[in-house]
Formats: sequence, structure tokens, C-alpha cells
Amino acid sequence: MIIQEAIHGIFGAWRLLHFDRTGLQHFKTTPAAFWHSFWAAAIVLPADGIATLLLAIEPAGGSTLPDTVHTVLVYLEIYAIQWLLFPLVMAAFAETIQRSDRFVLFIVAWNWSNVIRAVIVLPAIAIFASQGIESAGWGAAVYMAALVLTFIYAGFVARAALDVPPLTAVAVVLLEIGLAIVLWFSAQALIG
Repeated sequence: MIIQEAIHGIFGAWRLLHFDRTGLQHFKTTPAAFWHSFWAAAIVLPADGIATLLLAIEPAGGSTLPDTVHTVLVYLEIYAIQWLLFPLVMAAFAETIQRSDRFVLFIVAWNWSNVIRAVIVLPAIAIFASQGIESAGWGAAVYMAALVLTFIYAGFVARAALDVPPLTAVAVVLLEIGLAIVLWFSAQALIG
């Protein structure tokens, strides 16, 4: 059941990547579908972990992250918090913009869209990391282009699922970016 729902969810997210609002028809809006959509976090975890590792390792073999169990535990803790905190903040935001009736649809679409976003960003990070993080070469351009694409995609998901104007969708994306930055700095402080 969850596998079938994941297939439908990822397919719906794929349709949204093509700016096709009919992708929303592939998402259920039940409480069970809401909770099942968080399986996307498990699907994205390996890609996110690899991306984090690629960004932490220099091409010469050096590492800027301490190689400890503590670092892994902090990473997993921040990862879980990020997946749970964003929906909590969005619940309040959806109520503020009078879109509470579309909150479940939004979270289901958003969660499954994170699988597509990971597929877009991971190869770009691999290219970027292969040239060295400090490099301003074409790898950095590919990485930035992938980020911009995922932000545009996320904005469309927010716009379609919440049925809001473009500026409100931009606010949703900026909210996610802001939370990610705060959590990243928190992780750095915890890692020491």
C-alpha cells in the first residue's frame, strides 16, 4: 500500500516538475496519505547523506567534517527536525494565508516533490564537488543552476497545491530556505 502510494506520489511530483497541475490528482489528501508522504524522507536520506558527504570531502582526500559517530547523529537529528519543523511552520502559515483546507495536499505534494528535487541536485553536487568546493568553475554553475531549478519547482508546487499567487509561493520557498540555513548553522554549532 505504501509502495503504491509512493509510486503515485513520485509520479505526481514528476508531473508537477513539468508544470502540470494535474500532477496534484495523484496525491491523496487523507490523514494516512499525509503521514505516508513522510516516507519520502527515507527515500531522500541516502541522496542527502551522499550530498552532504560530497560537500564535506575535498578532492585531495581531506575532510572538513570530523569523522565521528557524533557528526552522523547530529546530521540525522537535524535531518529529522527539518522534515518535521517545516510542516509545523507551514501549518501556521497556511492558516495565516487562509489555506488550511489545502494544507494536507500541500504537504503530501511537497514531501514527494523532495524526491524529485534530490534527483536533480545530487548529480549537480557530485559535479561541483569533483572540481573542488572553492572552485568557481562550471561545476559551481551546474550546482547553482540545479538549485535555481529546484527552487522554481518548489515554488510551482507551493503555488499549485496551496492555490496561491506567485509571491506567496516564493514566500513558502524562502521559508524553507531560511529554516534550512538556521538548521545548518545549528548543526555546525553542535558538531563544533
